[in-house]
Amino acid sequence: MEAGDDKGEEDEKDGKIVEDNSAEGKTRGASKSKEEESVPPPPPEPQKDEGILTADVIKYLSKGSYRVPRWARMPTHRKALFEVRKKDEVVDWVALGNSPSIIFGRTKELVDHQMAHASISRQHAAVVHDKHGRIQLIDLKSSHGVYVNRRRIKPNRPHRLRERDCVTFGGSSRVYELHYRMDGGNSKAASDDEPLEFSDDEKPKKKKARKEKTKERVRCSHILVKHRGSRRPSSWREVTITISEEEALEKIKDFRKQLVDAGSQLPDIFGKIAEKFSDCSSAKSAGDLGFFGRRRMQKPFEDASFALSIGELSEPVRTESGIHIILRTG
Repeated sequence: MEAGDDKGEEDEKDGKIVEDNSAEGKTRGASKSKEEESVPPPPPEPQKDEGILTADVIKYLSKGSYRVPRWARMPTHRKALFEVRKKDEVVDWVALGNSPSIIFGRTKELVDHQMAHASISRQHAAVVHDKHGRIQLIDLKSSHGVYVNRRRIKPNRPHRLRERDCVTFGGSSRVYELHYRMDGGNSKAASDDEPLEFSDDEKPKKKKARKEKTKERVRCSHILVKHRGSRRPSSWREVTITISEEEALEKIKDFRKQLVDAGSQLPDIFGKIAEKFSDCSSAKSAGDLGFFGRRRMQKPFEDASFALSIGELSEPVRTESGIHIILRTG
């Protein structure tokens, strides 16, 4: 073995790297560098939808008729909370960053946050986190509604909550103010304008445009005279009514003659006769029945009312209640 080989072995043992400074070595290095530059970089890995809920988690968080939406995700903002105020005094707080979905309502077994007010539904509303780090509020078709900044939100539709939005439930006076409590004081969630992705069964259904129907309504006053053959022969004037149908008709004809002769004083005279002689409880309001539409009165009464012009007086009208005179007022 030559001396040069011994020195090479010693250099390897000492861990030293011996550079090839020859022309051939430099040419190989330059060629290798060009090959590396010509190779395109690998494509970036697709971003994973972090925080997606498994079927078991969705089943666990769903209660009663409420099902957690498929777009729900694990909370991004773990410190988010509702600050609960009553008459401008903080009385409680509700942590929102511990669960993807939180149900608010009255029935303990069906909710995550129980509320005691009488106007609160069994399952009133739900707070749900989405994949963009936003907090959505859903009115679960409550009877008395959910309000954000004093405006009622649409039922069963996600409503985006922003920093310091004030939420009220039903008729409760308690105000729930949202605080994201983000690091660095940033109060705007990422991807603020990104839309939610609904599954087919969660997509809001578009309501078919309805043709506006103008409901025909009239306003009338009447005088009723009952007889012993009436459906209920009793009134505020008499406990038991004993007159015959013929006698009731004669009374109505007499009243009508007075009204026809009243001229411009017809409305006043009509009211006075109704207050004194009408067997209907509307006597206390001068016979006024207010506005009503079709199928609200007995058929003969309805037909006669809708056939009149405003200010016109009817002929005697027979119904199961008795005999009427009708004055259309609107």
